[in-house]
Amino acid sequence: MTDDDGFPTYYEYALAHRCSTCGAETGTVCDAPAKNQALQKLDDVRALTGNEPIDHNLLHRLHTTRQDAGGRHRSRDIGKAPWPEDRVPGQRYDTLDQARKPRTVR
Repeated sequence: MTDDDGFPTYYEYALAHRCSTCGAETGTVCDAPAKNQALQKLDDVRALTGNEPIDHNLLHRLHTTRQDAGGRHRSRDIGKAPWPEDRVPGQRYDTLDQARKPRTVR
């Protein structure tokens, strides 16, 4: 899944990081019962008024610290990519699928 600019979504970038708030590993959603309860209450109010539940933004279920880390990662990838008019069609400029290199101690 990509946004209009050809980069993965903010949600995918956020999931690529471990959550420092709840400890959720990469690729798994946050353990955020308060956030889930708030979204459920919103759906309950909509049901009481005769409306269908809405599709919630997946980012709302993640902790803010994890969202911020994903946003910084995405911004760095976009900043390092060439200008849109200089990009090669089909070429990826994000770093999500690249294996992390181990740090070397000097």
